[in-house]
Amino acid sequence: MKTPPKPGDFQRPILPGKGKTDYERYLRTDDLLSLQKPKDKRNHAEEHTFQIVHQSSELLLRGAENELERAIDLLGKNELQPAARLIRRANHYLDLTISAMAILDGLTPYDYHVIRAGLGHGSGLQSPGFLAMLHIGPQLGEAFFGLLKKQKLTLDQLYRKHDKYFALHEIAELLVDFDQRVQTFRFLHLKLAQRIIGGNVIGTGGNPVDILRQRQEHALFKELWDVRNRITEAVAAQTGEDESLGHGRD
Repeated sequence: MKTPPKPGDFQRPILPGKGKTDYERYLRTDDLLSLQKPKDKRNHAEEHTFQIVHQSSELLLRGAENELERAIDLLGKNELQPAARLIRRANHYLDLTISAMAILDGLTPYDYHVIRAGLGHGSGLQSPGFLAMLHIGPQLGEAFFGLLKKQKLTLDQLYRKHDKYFALHEIAELLVDFDQRVQTFRFLHLKLAQRIIGGNVIGTGGNPVDILRQRQEHALFKELWDVRNRITEAVAAQTGEDESLGHGRD
């Protein structure tokens, strides 16, 4: 008969690695919290905040990438509800990334230029996490439009019969949510750059802020935005109203 563990035994770590507790060892908090510059190595006290925000964002975007990869696999198997759950979670990761960016609004231009001296040629445009979103977006779109093709549906038919094809329509709207968040991230990145370094100067990567502005206009799923124009035109044709008035009718 085994002797039951003593209460204190549950405080003793049993996992390998560094750390006083299994929590620390499992999450590797010693390694994680050593990734920021120590106080005596920082160019400016605000550099700690600058690193924390960017490192946290990369972790969150890595999470989004993981969920989207799983979702693409599920879409290939026509498992729409599990895929929708993962895309929704990826969008939540992006929401958190966007929220974290607001922390940097409190960084003054002079403080940033002190920090910038230690960035080398580093630029937010080089973010591996965000570049992963731009890379995986088309794959997600390909998986979705592949399903449409198998169903022998056009986008217009899917939106017109959204009650009948509810699960597939939900995927379409989640892709719009994803695309909207990517555009929001780009817009806020642009405004943050303008706020800190101005709108007419060269960024750390040698790219003018104009590049951020141009990229912000890009849509990952242009077809899903365009279908809305056709819906409005079709409704206007039925009602005899001018579709150019949009939601601004009196």
